[in-house]
Amino acid sequence: MRGQTSRLSLKSAKEKSREGILKSPDPVSDAEALFFLSSLLSSHDKVLEAFLDSSHTPEEKERLASSLLPSPSSLACRVLSLLSSLLWSQREDAPWAADEMGKECLMEGAKKRGELEKVREELESFQFLASSNALLDRCLSDKLASPSKRSDLCRKLLPEEFEPESKAFAQRCAQEGEGRYSRRLSEDIGSITSFMGEAGVEVRCASPLSRAQEEALKDACFKKLKKPVHLRQIPDPSLVGGFKVRYGAEVTDMSAQAQLRALSAAMREKMAFSIKI
Repeated sequence: MRGQTSRLSLKSAKEKSREGILKSPDPVSDAEALFFLSSLLSSHDKVLEAFLDSSHTPEEKERLASSLLPSPSSLACRVLSLLSSLLWSQREDAPWAADEMGKECLMEGAKKRGELEKVREELESFQFLASSNALLDRCLSDKLASPSKRSDLCRKLLPEEFEPESKAFAQRCAQEGEGRYSRRLSEDIGSITSFMGEAGVEVRCASPLSRAQEEALKDACFKKLKKPVHLRQIPDPSLVGGFKVRYGAEVTDMSAQAQLRALSAAMREKMAFSIKI
């Protein structure tokens, strides 16, 4: 959980950079440049110190960022210079913010082209592939492999017809290397859903919900959450029957196993009461 100061600084950075991001001729390249700089700041303390040093001017920091990038991106350099001028709860939050700004570039770029929903759908299909294949998920999460090797593997697995933003999101998660790949990608899908002004609700079910069940569940979630709902169904044969609903950290278990446990507990309680009488 990031501190309040860091969250406010990120919000400020997004507001100040919005016009530049919207006018970007190549949002994917700018996002990849920010991901690269974020990784560099995370792994090199001296580079991070140089950017956070208030004695250096914004122009000096932009020149430094430009010299570090393998390919030019004036927008990424300006954003990093802006980030370095803001306050952070912890110094490690500055690289995190650069990464978040990279995602902002991808989402705004896809939204501008009218393809943001398609990007989400593509990422969901790839996330399901990774989460349902333990060996694949392990390979894309392998800390012993370099970020470039994980990224190369991801690039080879991605369908050619995927949107460029989808590919950039998927490869970014492979480069990150912290935790399970499928979980990182799921978090990015959640970020896109929030960006679209929707509440992301995950439903794990033994068999697909009917259209009527899906609409009833979406309606119930909408009434509770007070915002449009993006319902994502994930097949889970281990449930046998019923389903589990997850929104953030909140889980509602309506699986057959949960109902049997509740019935068993109620019967035990009734028997115990009868014995006491």
